[in-house]
Amino acid sequence: MTLSLRAMRYVHAALHHGSITAAAEVMHVTPSAIAAALDQAETAFGMALVTRARAKGVYPTSAGRDVGRRIGDLLERYDTLLTDVSDLHANLSGNLAIGYNAPVAPAFLPGLAAQMLAAHPGVAFTFTEGDNTAVQKGLIDGQFDVILFVEEIPNPQIASQPLLEAPTYCLCPEDHALAQHDAVTVSHIVSEPLILLDRPAARGYYLELLEKGGADLRIIATANSTEMVRSLVASKIGISLLNMKPRDVPTYAGSTVRCLPITDSTSGVTISLGFAPGPKRRLIQTFVDHCTAFCNGPLGADLTVSLT
Repeated sequence: MTLSLRAMRYVHAALHHGSITAAAEVMHVTPSAIAAALDQAETAFGMALVTRARAKGVYPTSAGRDVGRRIGDLLERYDTLLTDVSDLHANLSGNLAIGYNAPVAPAFLPGLAAQMLAAHPGVAFTFTEGDNTAVQKGLIDGQFDVILFVEEIPNPQIASQPLLEAPTYCLCPEDHALAQHDAVTVSHIVSEPLILLDRPAARGYYLELLEKGGADLRIIATANSTEMVRSLVASKIGISLLNMKPRDVPTYAGSTVRCLPITDSTSGVTISLGFAPGPKRRLIQTFVDHCTAFCNGPLGADLTVSLT
């Protein structure tokens, strides 16, 4: 037989006050509820916890005194746990572990962290980069409090908040012939040597888009990092497709590139925040609010390329 937390509180009150009636008054229940809890406890533990004297209350046995101390310790630790968890939920302090897949995350997450730290000095951050699958697994396993990822298939173990819709765009050297246009078509792209971002999921939907051009593809290089793709394009060996972009900054190679929308494509990805379903800690909600406000503003719009 198990003993509920409520029953243990009743037993502890009876042992502490030495009276079923007094315990009932303190716990705001009937004396019969206290008596029943004592009977349940004695059955569960297999020993007498009190001796009962009519009109004189109850007297703990030796075993009863020991059990009473242990129950009191358990209840104290349980109440402390509730208080600590309540503080954790409400406080804007402590560590926030963030996993991110979006390569453009360094373009805005540090600024958001700085804003939060200025307002709440007790906050600390742990940032971890990984691929889309790894960061989702890390959230489910409890490694991360919140993740920034490309949302593909809904996962019931992850609640999400969409941040940005990022259309696929064409990346070319600044002095490339295509760079003279305001936008390009898929047929323009497939006629050029191509550099392919070779990351899970990305490779598939980029190839699907390119195959609509109806021409044999000339893939002259692949890379599994966005910045390597940008630098390869800057080296003028080919053009590429990406979805998110840093603000107008040179590539690691030192050269600038152009980002051109694609007029005949609806390809794109959704960048979302992910977190555990259910009520969120105040710290997590504050971070989500900061990210949402940023991405809905003009600075967030600078991270994507669209026709409008």
